Amino acid sequence: MEKRRIIVDCDPGVDDAIALAYAAANQDKFQILGITSVSGNQSIEKVTRNALNVAEYFGLDVPVARGMEGPLVKEPLLAREIHGENGLGQCEFPEASGTVVKEHAVLFLYKKLVELSKKEKITIVATGPLTNIAMLLKLFPEVKEKILEIVFMGGAAMGGNVTPSAEFNIYVDPEAASIVFMSGIPLVMCGLDVTLKCTLKRNQVMKLCQSGNPAAKICGDMAGFVLENTSTKYRGEVSVHDAVPWMYLLHPEIFTGKRTILSVECSDGQARGTTVCDLRWWNHDEEELNSIVLLDADQERFQEYLITALYELGESMKGKYKE
Repeated sequence: MEKRRIIVDCDPGVDDAIALAYAAANQDKFQILGITSVSGNQSIEKVTRNALNVAEYFGLDVPVARGMEGPLVKEPLLAREIHGENGLGQCEFPEASGTVVKEHAVLFLYKKLVELSKKEKITIVATGPLTNIAMLLKLFPEVKEKILEIVFMGGAAMGGNVTPSAEFNIYVDPEAASIVFMSGIPLVMCGLDVTLKCTLKRNQVMKLCQSGNPAAKICGDMAGFVLENTSTKYRGEVSVHDAVPWMYLLHPEIFTGKRTILSVECSDGQARGTTVCDLRWWNHDEEELNSIVLLDADQERFQEYLITALYELGESMKGKYKE
């Protein structure tokens, strides 16, 4: 089976890093063409460094490009209290031997898309604010036809985590999200409705932390930081939000969703960043409903697939890193 061509747009981030580990464990199924960074969970300097270090540590031999240092309109909003000062739950990865590519992430994305053959298309997996992708589509709208779909972590059909109605990635840059939502590109929204169900339990995190397996241990340590240093500790489990788009690509059968038209509130009022999912299929032609919003997941199978992948990745790393 032909590998799905992927470009990753991310802001590592604890859950971004765990998601990259899951992707690295499945390189036989994905052809990852590059990673682009965007300001979100931490500053652009930190998330770019994290992307380089995490990718190399987990064996992802792909170029990394530095992206937008802030939203299109507002000032950057970071999530230090969730991800720690270094963005990775204070876990230290070895410094990567490589460096970022010369091109800005937006130009890197453009280059990768125009290099494709006539029949080839790329899936973008986005796990941060959508600023890079919005800039790409505004500057180079002709590349839309080369994007098969954008599978992104962000938004919520109901509820939020930054405000009562807005999820972090969308709230940081709703103007960018609006550009992407209105682009006509097929979208899969992996929002809080589903990611809050895709968790690791406290006992699972503890077992990962206690493991001699290098991938399992460091992912457990990062998840443990979030579990013990945020309000998540009262839940007794930690959501691995950014692994959900990857899991959807490999195991869509464990999710349920509905076709929708997406929009986002860009006002400066209390509703700023709210994702609106129009599920009124009877009001729209079928071709208009080109987006899917995920609403439920099989939690046990998510945990099984993720934990198994981390241990398998770690086994492949043991010759390179000491236990």
